[in-house]
Amino acid sequence: MLSKLNRLKKKKEFNYIYKKGEVAHSKLFLIHYVKAFKRYPQIGISVSKQVGNSVVRSRVKRIISEACRLNIEKFAVKNYVITAKEEIKDKKSTDVEIELLRLLKKNGLLKEE
Repeated sequence: MLSKLNRLKKKKEFNYIYKKGEVAHSKLFLIHYVKAFKRYPQIGISVSKQVGNSVVRSRVKRIISEACRLNIEKFAVKNYVITAKEEIKDKKSTDVEIELLRLLKKNGLLKEE
């Protein structure tokens, strides 16, 4: 689970990112992102009912959250909303983590080292 500092919770934060942010997409999810409100990355996770029932949606949220937690130090300092697509429901956690890092790298959203 992501730490409280790294989580977005408020609807107005999500709406701001959807409205003003840029979008990166892959087979498994969309990532909306904007310049950070704070000095560290913050992440919100959204999974619609199209993905599946509540059990499936919760599993998908946990998998995405864990992939983000393990790699939070690699994220550029921005605010992100990760929206799951329907194809993600059958994927394993390692596949989701690899796809997340690939998408971040492709769009220049990883910290330069």
